[in-house]
Amino acid sequence: MLRSGSHRTVPFQMLLFGLVLIGAEAYQEAGRQAAEFAVKGSLQKLLIQIPAGLIAVFVASRFIDFDVDPLHVIALKIAGIMVLAEGVACWVQVPFFSMMAELTVMVVGFFWLFELSKWETYFLVLLNFAALFGTRYVVDNYLSSPRSYWSQAARNARRNPNPRAHNRSSGGLIRID
Repeated sequence: MLRSGSHRTVPFQMLLFGLVLIGAEAYQEAGRQAAEFAVKGSLQKLLIQIPAGLIAVFVASRFIDFDVDPLHVIALKIAGIMVLAEGVACWVQVPFFSMMAELTVMVVGFFWLFELSKWETYFLVLLNFAALFGTRYVVDNYLSSPRSYWSQAARNARRNPNPRAHNRSSGGLIRID
């Protein structure tokens, strides 16, 4: 399907068109600053989506036999698919149908750009979702913590325990006379 230089230009065009869709929707809703914010946010999400997609493609290539492109081409294809899917979904106002539109663009994108069969595409999209949620879980729970693992309040509570909390005679409750 995609031969010569189109394996680089088509994903790049998908990426640009997705950014235009995202920016246009945000501009229509809230103006120029919102459009800039939405486009920047979409590009920042790629910092999570591309590594997750690369993991999914790597795992899928171990289970199914398909030609794997160079790493930069795979990253560009994933970026194009993800941003276009987000761009299409932001124009659908009903949340369920928005999610279905995004999923449809992802399935068609992976099918077309990676030249997979139907079941291989479903498998790759499923792996992509799993890698994406796993990556977001790690980032949300471990990498973007504003404080250290043990907060100052928890350290103080361990050092200076409340003496009334260990009052066994009243079942741990404070006696009121």
